[in-house]
Amino acid sequence: MARIVDAQEPPPAARRRRWLALAAVVLILLVFAATLEPVQRTARTALGLAGLLPLAVTMSGMVIDEGGLPIAHAFVRVDQGQELAATYTDETGGYRMGFTIRTAAPAHVSFGANGYEASLRELHIASTEPKYAAQLHRLVRIDSGATTHLVVASEDGLCYPVRTDVRDVDRSWPCRLVHVLVSETGMLSVAVVPDEPGSKLGLSFAVGSEPTLVFATPCCPQSDATRLPQGAEALV
Repeated sequence: MARIVDAQEPPPAARRRRWLALAAVVLILLVFAATLEPVQRTARTALGLAGLLPLAVTMSGMVIDEGGLPIAHAFVRVDQGQELAATYTDETGGYRMGFTIRTAAPAHVSFGANGYEASLRELHIASTEPKYAAQLHRLVRIDSGATTHLVVASEDGLCYPVRTDVRDVDRSWPCRLVHVLVSETGMLSVAVVPDEPGSKLGLSFAVGSEPTLVFATPCCPQSDATRLPQGAEALV
């Protein structure tokens, strides 16, 4: 039986050599591209955002008061098991800081200034230039026997309960702080009354220090009491 062959069609061996040559060229181009800085930078960024490599970021933002005015010389600090970076705001209330972070591990950013409540918040990085702003509240000081009205918002700083077991779930709640000056030695009783009956609000005496405030567990009843000496300042 005769086999008809297209004279223009290369033999199988020639086709294989052509594909091998083309594959070699593509491989060389890929290796060359991988040596280029933009390609390497893009790859490092992608791996960093995925939590597979440390990610270099530049974070910026504003720190303002309750009236929207900038707060100069406020501190900004990023922690992830240890301090990663710290800086202060400029005269316009703005800040800018660079650091390297592992996006898959928990991290926090804290803000504070003289005369204001410090604010501690969870830090989630989704880009190499994250923006984080903070609104700080003026310190609230009252004498024992007095009352004050506070608003707790979801964007306020976080407080944490004391963990007596490392297996406990890591929990936190938005919180506000009140400094109570004790006028005489004795039992100081404090209570919180929600504006709306269905609101879940509680209080506790702090056993830590700002900006990482921790409270006794279980947290938190609507009233609490402790014995304090005259002149003491309780942080509630």
